[in-house]
This record gives sequence, C-alpha cells and structure tokens, in this order.
Amino acid sequence: MELQQLERQIQRQLPRPAAVEITETKQFAIPIHTILAKYTPIRRIPMDILMKMLLLTFQSERFQDVEMVADVLLVETLFIEDLLQKMQKTGLVIVEGTIQLTEKGKAQLAAGIFEEQLEEMEQELFYSPLHGAFLQGELEEFDEFPDELPHEETATWTDEQIVAALQNDEEADEPTFITSINSAEELQIHDVPCFQYVLHDTSKNTFDIRVFNTFTNAWDEQLEQLLKASD
Repeated sequence: MELQQLERQIQRQLPRPAAVEITETKQFAIPIHTILAKYTPIRRIPMDILMKMLLLTFQSERFQDVEMVADVLLVETLFIEDLLQKMQKTGLVIVEGTIQLTEKGKAQLAAGIFEEQLEEMEQELFYSPLHGAFLQGELEEFDEFPDELPHEETATWTDEQIVAALQNDEEADEPTFITSINSAEELQIHDVPCFQYVLHDTSKNTFDIRVFNTFTNAWDEQLEQLLKASD
C-alpha cells in the first residue's frame, strides 16, 4: 500500500469546519508488539439435571459403586459411569472407598453451574507501549515507513491486561472465561504509520492536533493527547 496515497485519502476524510485550515502535516510510526499468549479457558454452563441429581445424592448418602447409584436413581449404569468419570476429571468428586463431593463440587452444586477446563489455546495480541494497552486492528504492508515517534515508554503489560484483551476478543459458540495466562511471549515489533495534522481555527485563533492510526484505522485520541502534552 502506498503511504502517501493513503495519507491523502485520510486527509480528505478529516472533519473540519470551513474556518479550520491544516497548517502542518506529519507522518510518524509507533511500535506495536506482537505477543503470543497461551491460556486455558474455562467453559461455564448451567448444570444439567442428572449431574445435579448425582451430586445431591453423593452429598447426602455414601455409595461404593455405580450400580448402587443406578438402582437408587433408576438410571442406566452407563450414563452414571460416563458422568462420574467427567466429575472425577473436573474435580467435583473423589472416590476413596465411597463417592464423595469435593469442596469444588459443593460450590458448583450450590451455584448450579458446571465449570470445565478446556484444552490450552493460543492467540496473538498486539500491545502498544504508547497506549499502555492492547489494541485491536490489522497490520498493513506499506511501501515505506516514516521515522518512529520518540518515546520512553517500555512494553510492560500485565496478565490482567492480557486476560481482558483475550476475553474481549472471544468468539466462542459457548461462553468461556479466562482466569489465568499460561505464558506470554513477545514475537516481533512492528512499525505502524500514523498521520498527524495540525489544525488552525482562524475564527478563534486556536490550534488543535488530530492523529490517524493506521493500525486501528481510526482517529487516535490518546496519541493526540500525548502530542499535545509534549508541545
């Protein structure tokens, strides 16, 4: 993509009254860090009737085998076995002589919500030190890149920021939740061009700065405030 051509297109889209004129245009680049985050999501769904019946039964009575449970609940043994294995795997019950609820099992029974840990997943995220946040957007290929905007900010993200960015970007068929990050690895740093315009309102004799971020494809208020503060 030609940077100059895109800049001209953006300039035509710049909203400004007739009394406002562009006195200066400038291009600069900001760093965007690509972070590979690995995490294990948790699926939370309403507990089905059979699981709730089993947990209530294990809470009130002691059973040594599946056949006894099946006889009491009048449910096929195969269904009980499959569900019991699932509850053991997710830590809702333990079998130590008899089938017993764990503290986790008691808590989920009280809430009526079944939580299941899914397989580990990974996703690339984009962090901007100048924003101190993860941004959503797309990296574009340009024929040239302007000089980077001088800055002192370092890339210091937190797990909480990664969790929030992943949760906001989730598009699962069922609601999933992310409570912790297994790892976060920095893969690459990209230069992202931005366009800066200095506007002069001749009717008020005031100046303003507008900045278009090509990564987010939007006017960037945070960069505008940063530049105004540095003037």
